[in-house]
Amino acid sequence: FVFAFQVLPLILVISALSALLWHWQILKWITRGFGFVFQKTMGLGGASALAVAANIFLGMIESPIVIRAFLDKLTRSELFLMIVVGLATVAGSTMVAYATILKEALPNAAAHVLVASIISAPAGVLLARIMVPEKPGQGGFYADYNSLLKYDSGIDAISKGTMDGLTVVLNISAILIVFVAFVAIGNGMLSVFPDVMGAPLTIERILGVVFAPLAWTLGIHWDEAFKAGYLLGVKLMLTEFIAFIQLGAIPAGDMTERTRMIMTYALCGFANVGSVGITVSGMGVLMPERRNEIIGMVWKALVAGFLATCMTAAVVGAMPRELFGQ
Repeated sequence: FVFAFQVLPLILVISALSALLWHWQILKWITRGFGFVFQKTMGLGGASALAVAANIFLGMIESPIVIRAFLDKLTRSELFLMIVVGLATVAGSTMVAYATILKEALPNAAAHVLVASIISAPAGVLLARIMVPEKPGQGGFYADYNSLLKYDSGIDAISKGTMDGLTVVLNISAILIVFVAFVAIGNGMLSVFPDVMGAPLTIERILGVVFAPLAWTLGIHWDEAFKAGYLLGVKLMLTEFIAFIQLGAIPAGDMTERTRMIMTYALCGFANVGSVGITVSGMGVLMPERRNEIIGMVWKALVAGFLATCMTAAVVGAMPRELFGQ
């Protein structure tokens, strides 16, 4: 009840506010500033740099709309890069929701979520360039900033932003309902098996075992690796929203602040199986002639986006433990 009436409405408000700030040129200039930095420091073309910057504040479908006039000019490498960065970051509307969920579990949660999305963008660029490198002499064209996403008025921006936020809220609500039901059904089916190592076999334990080694490589102590591995599994197979809810629900004594911080960075991205379908359907509408090309690269992009958030988390894990009082 509290989650439904405190967290989810924030997505509606922030989505509408983001659209209004874009119409007022505020968010547009911030995005252009980040795009300029990415263009100069990472050698990206104007359109690619703008798409990367837009992904930090907008969703993985909204950011391609920003450069819709240039989508048909994107090379295969640039298209892959745009998809990867979209999966490696989160939208501004969901940042506030994640920070609200974690506010009792992690100090300065809002700052960590924002920083995680920002630094995961260049991590996604790095992995995208490695997995699908640009051919010499291709890409890097200039983007005309006058062709960006536009709203007719402030009211138009608020109404469209609200409807976009409503779509996100409905998707999240549906996923949460189905997730709780399927986990309960799955655990009920697993209950017919005998206990393993003195405890019942559950979906949580299976995911924890599968992803525990990856959690350990991020710098998490092995004693907490199984809990962290479960969260990584939930994020990849379902959605990061559910993983954040479960991270925020872990009692203070069951997970250290350092591990919570590492997991915040590891979970802060749209890289999950559900986002694959959203990417194909959303970008397929924007680029119907390249739909088959998108389908052919989206699973590889999922791997790259997931690894990008893990790279970001590994940076936090490499910091001295003394910073966390441990």
